[in-house]
Amino acid sequence: MKKVYIFLFVFFVLGRCVFAGDMQKNNSDIDDLKNEIEQLKLQFQEMKANYESKINQLETKIAGLQEASPKIESTQIAQVSKPAEGRFFQNFNPDISVIGDFTFHGTDKKDDEQYNQFKMRQAELAFSAPVDSYARADLFMHIEPDGEEWGIGLCEGYITLLELPVPGLQAKVGKFKANFGKVNRMHLHSLPWVDYPNMLTNFFGEEGMSQPGISASYLVPNPWDNYIELTLEAMNNHNSSVFAGSEGRDLVYIAHLKNFFDINEESAIELGGSFATGPNDDGHGKNRTNIEGIDLTYKWKPLKEGLYKSFVFQNEILFCQKDNVGDEELGVKQIDSWGVYSSAQYQFAKRWSVFGRYDFSEFPDSANNCDYAYSVGMTFNQSEYCFWRLQFKRTDRNYSKDSNEIWLQCNFGLGPHRKHEF
Repeated sequence: MKKVYIFLFVFFVLGRCVFAGDMQKNNSDIDDLKNEIEQLKLQFQEMKANYESKINQLETKIAGLQEASPKIESTQIAQVSKPAEGRFFQNFNPDISVIGDFTFHGTDKKDDEQYNQFKMRQAELAFSAPVDSYARADLFMHIEPDGEEWGIGLCEGYITLLELPVPGLQAKVGKFKANFGKVNRMHLHSLPWVDYPNMLTNFFGEEGMSQPGISASYLVPNPWDNYIELTLEAMNNHNSSVFAGSEGRDLVYIAHLKNFFDINEESAIELGGSFATGPNDDGHGKNRTNIEGIDLTYKWKPLKEGLYKSFVFQNEILFCQKDNVGDEELGVKQIDSWGVYSSAQYQFAKRWSVFGRYDFSEFPDSANNCDYAYSVGMTFNQSEYCFWRLQFKRTDRNYSKDSNEIWLQCNFGLGPHRKHEF
């Protein structure tokens, strides 16, 4: 019995020890959990304080901006209320540019004044600036060689009225290139070739159709949302090739309808129709010249490779009916003539492109004489301000000797003036 009591006593002591150990372990775990909770509380309070600080900073900035906005508005109002000061500085800061066109022209036509010669063919001075908020002025002066001397003349000089009562209507007054066809409006530095097509020079002369006059253009609303522009012009009929020349005392009237629309995201078509009419003598309309023209241009530029590849296919055709002002005994009351050119230009690298052009043209005073021309060439665009061009041209004539010509052209520009619309 004594042994039983001893066993029970020992079992009881060991059980208390084990229970006390478990209790101590549980108490330690609870203390750890409490510490972790306290740390989380501290972290939360720190994050809350940071967010409150950032919110306060943002509110302070917003309040500062709200206080500053009335000051900005008042400053703008003060600037608007002083137009004379802005107008004063504007008068002395037009955009001024200089464009030089240097060529070497080799030909087997020995009677040509440019026979195997280097030549500074032309220097163009361009001045452009807003006149006021309603108009803009553009002035283009050409400096060209005249034998051993140099002469300066006005190529274009006009003011464009930008804000007229009719939406989509603009007007132009001054001396300008007629909006007939596509290539007549281009200056030398804007051409994709070295020279103008034979059609233009045979019918309108070396300088094209360009006289003092007035012009009005209107963007025609249409259900297809295409770019449709109608231009009506009236200018002096001093062009000596198809109109009266220096004897003219009447006006030439010109109409041009331009339609531009996208085929897809990479290609587009421009289609134009032109008409010009005016006296070709001093008889106030007794003898007249009528000219009709159609121009078609296709442009392709891929979205992914637009800097490296492009293609332009440009075509133009005109028909001329000119009353005969010569001897009536010839029995010819009207001379019907026509001309056409077709050009393709392909860009195969970022700076390089090649082109080819076909010309056929009769003459406004003689439908029996005509010439055919074939041109090929290559252009290297050194930069936006300079390009080099090499061109070969073969011309076959039924009234004179055939000829072969080669050009090397360097065209460079100073100032903001760029190529004209093409």
